[in-house]
Amino acid sequence: MLSCAGADRLQTGMRGAFGKPLGTVARVRIGQVIMSVRTKASNKEHIIEALRRAKFKFPGRQKIHMSKKYGFTKFNAVDFDQMMAEKRVIPDGCGVKYIPSTGPLARWKKIHAI
Repeated sequence: MLSCAGADRLQTGMRGAFGKPLGTVARVRIGQVIMSVRTKASNKEHIIEALRRAKFKFPGRQKIHMSKKYGFTKFNAVDFDQMMAEKRVIPDGCGVKYIPSTGPLARWKKIHAI
């Protein structure tokens, strides 16, 4: 509906008047991890470039951080191979399970018999 000649905008009337959702948002705190990527060491440069380009899609300032952990586990990458050799961690699905040095002797024998 146009009210006069030369109107540069179209009236929308009651369209969108009831506050229907137009998109989705996420509340993110300062320092909160937005995205995590796990890859082989040979693809490191490609992942850094992909994350650098993805930063422009988010408002604010983002940092790319290279973790010292092994994959998505809580163990350091430099110690992980030694822990696997000593059977202090064992594979468990897509992660690993920590085996403490204390506990029943029967459990220790069962794990180290493998």
